[in-house]
Amino acid sequence: MRLPDEAIETLRKAVRMGDVYAQYGLGRWLYYFNPEKESMRQAEELFFAAKITLPDAMAAYAQMLRYGETEKFHASSMDIEESTKLINQAADRGSVLAAVQSARHRMFGNHCEAEPQQVACEIEQRLANEPNTDPLWYTLLGHAYLEQGQREKAAEQYEQALALGELDVYPYLASIYQQRGNMALSDSYMEEGCNRGIAACMAFRADMKDEDYEELPEDEKQRLHHEIDERLHRGLKMGDGVCAFYLWWHNYYGSLGFEEDVPKALAYLQRGVQLADICSMVCMAQMAADGDLPAEMSLSAAEQGELWLRAARYSPHDEDALKGLKHVIDPAFLLKHKDELEHYWQPLFLRLGDEEETDEDDGRWDAWT
Repeated sequence: MRLPDEAIETLRKAVRMGDVYAQYGLGRWLYYFNPEKESMRQAEELFFAAKITLPDAMAAYAQMLRYGETEKFHASSMDIEESTKLINQAADRGSVLAAVQSARHRMFGNHCEAEPQQVACEIEQRLANEPNTDPLWYTLLGHAYLEQGQREKAAEQYEQALALGELDVYPYLASIYQQRGNMALSDSYMEEGCNRGIAACMAFRADMKDEDYEELPEDEKQRLHHEIDERLHRGLKMGDGVCAFYLWWHNYYGSLGFEEDVPKALAYLQRGVQLADICSMVCMAQMAADGDLPAEMSLSAAEQGELWLRAARYSPHDEDALKGLKHVIDPAFLLKHKDELEHYWQPLFLRLGDEEETDEDDGRWDAWT
């Protein structure tokens, strides 16, 4: 995500020359940055073309199958069984990407039984046998410990990952120390992550309560607003969907010193959806259902269903996404996705229970939530 424009152009030229590594690299950039309408389709084509030669490309294509993102070589529906099959094949051929994806899904129980303890044991064995392996595995081991409630052991693994150069661990360390109540250390990790260009840190302080912001001296408010604005735009430029969500929020509601600008805000919300941010998807789907989108952005009932489905695919444990998907009644949507809904989603709907929806504001959409 930090590649400059000239590097992307170099990849495109290499793809035209038939370079299989460039096919994979450009495909990954297109997949995550999603700059244009056809980007996902192009990524699918590139991964498919490279998957026999490169195991990582096979793993990337398997990821698209899992999230129902294919359209040319496979129907646009989730196929976790085929995805898992390809991930296992890629892992057997030495793909670290495939091994990482498998560990993540099993650790968190994404459409499977969660087994963080077993995954932790496997990663511990990997680190014992391969001491010079990718430091990302220390981050994943930290996640596995955290899923088991072992916060201290998780922090140790995150620290080890950072010491070995895995910079994307900054927000996880910040979260650990925030939970411990050590806000000074938490903030210092977020600030250092921002200084080192970590996109996931760029939303630092964007979740501040507006009433707390308004209590600050005027010069402090101006300084903080400038910092938040600059960081959010920097993160958005690197393809971070959370930054797009906060830019939508603050421009929509005029909070934290931002000017209220609904058209600008909605453009940020659309970009958040493109960047697969779950909150952006849920907000846009709900706004469409409530009739709060302008006419040029309105979504049909089927399109709203597609948005709820996409959010649920990316985050199957998100209750808001599941509830939104559960309540889609458009006949065309239900017929199109009948098999997927019955196979993957009906069991999850049952876990939601039959509690009555209320109009009481529970604060879930507050900016700091």
